[in-house]
Amino acid sequence: MASIRDVAQLAGVSVGTVSRYLNGHQLKQLNREKIAAAIESLDYKENIIAKGLKNNRSYSFGLLMNRISSRFGSEVVSGIEKVAEENGYSILLSGFTNSKEDHDKLDYLLQHAVDGLIVFFSDEKKFDLSKWQDIQIPIVFLNHPETQGIADVLLLNDRQSVFDVINHYLAAGHKKIGYLSAPQSDHTARERLFGAQAAMANNEAEMKIVVGDYTRQSGYRGTEELVAWGATAIFVSNYNMSVGALECFNQKGLIVGKDIAFGHYDYLSEAEQSLLPQITVNPPAEKMGEKAAELVLERIKMGKAATEKQVVLMENQLLGLPKGAET
Repeated sequence: MASIRDVAQLAGVSVGTVSRYLNGHQLKQLNREKIAAAIESLDYKENIIAKGLKNNRSYSFGLLMNRISSRFGSEVVSGIEKVAEENGYSILLSGFTNSKEDHDKLDYLLQHAVDGLIVFFSDEKKFDLSKWQDIQIPIVFLNHPETQGIADVLLLNDRQSVFDVINHYLAAGHKKIGYLSAPQSDHTARERLFGAQAAMANNEAEMKIVVGDYTRQSGYRGTEELVAWGATAIFVSNYNMSVGALECFNQKGLIVGKDIAFGHYDYLSEAEQSLLPQITVNPPAEKMGEKAAELVLERIKMGKAATEKQVVLMENQLLGLPKGAET
């Protein structure tokens, strides 16, 4: 098995230069190219365990999340894994289903000496912040603004995205707009509704809000209620409920883009989108995972001296909205 000395000899540089390369330090372009070529030629595999013992690192991230099986969650994990692998880190994933279990899983990750934590809960959870303040490794929370000050936070600009869609409907002349909301028990659902309400402020048009429960059935029933009310445009704030809405349109013989204007959140790629003339808001799930991993790496390199936490706002992609319709 090739050693770091073999790499240095083949590249024509010092062992220290190779070590700096492996630890992510900036080197001259020529040296980087020679070292990369030597590593590939020798099929050099870095001894992560020995490196970790020497540097007091495990070269792993802890990822604590629920609802791993969701499309959004799986794409977030994919983004984290991509950046981790590129930087010589592994992922220790710990999922849970109830509030008691998450404390046990957190302790499990900390006992395995992870170098950083990424925390992603798909619904709102109240935290005992004092517990998290005692953790001495970098932490990144996804979509939980109340953790500002103890961790870096990544948020989606859901409020602006929904504002843009509803504002487009108003500009198109719709006077009765239906909004099918998720339960207002978490930050994401509230932000989306706030965006709709902000667009409706000081406007003579009407908006009827129906709250569903994330299921296709509630999407069908809620859409049925909005259609009976006379809505000419409907926005659904959750993907599963949007499927129910489309089933309702089909049952009633309503054609999207002709009889009803329609918009919703979606997690499919642009190539997988429906051919219907509808507006979709696509959260950048994989990019969010990549950014979370990059923040953790940045904190690890900075060390404990980095105390000021960041709040990063990420933009959704809006598909089907005419160019220039955003405000």
